[in-house]
Amino acid sequence: MRRIVHHELGEPAQVLRVEDGPSTSLGPDDVRVRLSYAPIHPGDLLGIMGSPAFGTPPTIGSGGRVPGFEGAGVVSEVGARVDPALGLKPDLRVAFFPAPGAWGDEVVVPAGSVMSLADSIPDEIGAQMLINTVTALMVIRAAHDSVPPEERSGVVVLLTGAGSAVGRLIGKLLADRGVKVIRLVRSKAGAAKLSGILPGSPIFATDVAGWKDRVWAAAEGAKIHVAIDCVGGRLLGDITDLLAERTGTVINFGSLGGETSDIRLFPPRSLTLKGVALGSWMQQPLEQRRADIALARRLAHEPGALFEVAERYSPSRIADAVTHVGQAGRAGVILIDFSKD
Repeated sequence: MRRIVHHELGEPAQVLRVEDGPSTSLGPDDVRVRLSYAPIHPGDLLGIMGSPAFGTPPTIGSGGRVPGFEGAGVVSEVGARVDPALGLKPDLRVAFFPAPGAWGDEVVVPAGSVMSLADSIPDEIGAQMLINTVTALMVIRAAHDSVPPEERSGVVVLLTGAGSAVGRLIGKLLADRGVKVIRLVRSKAGAAKLSGILPGSPIFATDVAGWKDRVWAAAEGAKIHVAIDCVGGRLLGDITDLLAERTGTVINFGSLGGETSDIRLFPPRSLTLKGVALGSWMQQPLEQRRADIALARRLAHEPGALFEVAERYSPSRIADAVTHVGQAGRAGVILIDFSKD
C-alpha cells in the first residue's frame, strides 16, 4: 500500500514523503477501506511540526508516522466479528472518523468509526464532513456553557476565521439557533466572498481600519460574553478588547494565524480562555455522537459552500498540497486524491 509518512517532526513540505509498505492486518472488529480522498486539516500539519498548538507531540515509530484522521472511500474487507446490523460490506461507499493514519490508499478502521455514504453525498464532501462538523459542535457547546445563565437571550458571539471550513459551519449553526454572530475575516476580499456564499450575519475585515468600532455598532449595545477564535496571535488581543469584563470568554480551537498568542490581557479584566480538543469527542455519550453524525449528514446535503473544496492533489504532490493549506485567502479544504498516481 502507498502511504504518506514522516520520520521526524518538521515543516510538512520537507518531511512528508510517499512510501510503499505492507498492508495493515485486519482485526476482527475492523473494516478495511480503499481510500478515494483524505482531507488535510490545519491540525494535521501542527502534528507533523510538533507544534505546541497540537498538544503532546505525536509519537513516531521506527516505520514512521502516517498523519490524517478521516477520509472517504470504499469498503474492501470486513472483520469477522463486525456486527452485520451495521450494514458494512465490500464495495459500500463510506466515510470514517476517527482513524489515525488515514493518509494512505487504504486504512484499517474500527467498525464503529465507519458510516455509509448516501449516493447524494460525493466522496469529496464525505471525506471532510465529520471532523469539521464535530469540531463546530464541540466549540458551540463550550460557547453555550460560557455564557452566563442570566444572559442567554439576545446572545451576541464574535467569530474569527469565519471564512474557514469550520468557521462557516459555526456561523451557520449559531445563526440557525437564533444567535447573533459577528463574523471576522482577514481581508475585504474574504469578507466579500463569504457574504456572497453565506449572507446574513455581519462580516468585518480585520485589515480595515476601524473594524472594532464596526463590531461595537453591530452588537447594538449588547455585551459580548463569548468570542470563538481559531486564529490566535495578535488578533486574540484585539478581540479581548471587545469582551465583557469579568464574564468574557474566548473559546479557542486553532492557531491559523501562526503567531504566538499573548494572554497577559486576560487577568486584568478577569477574562477566561478555554481550549477545545477534538479528542474529547470520543468521550461523549454514544447518543450524542450519533446525533452529531446525523447532523453532519444533513449539512452535507445543504446547498452552498459549507464543504467547499479548494483543490485536489495526488499523493506525489503532497509538498504542494500542504503548502496550499497555508496560503492566505485559501477557500475550502485541500484533499489528497488517492485515485491519482
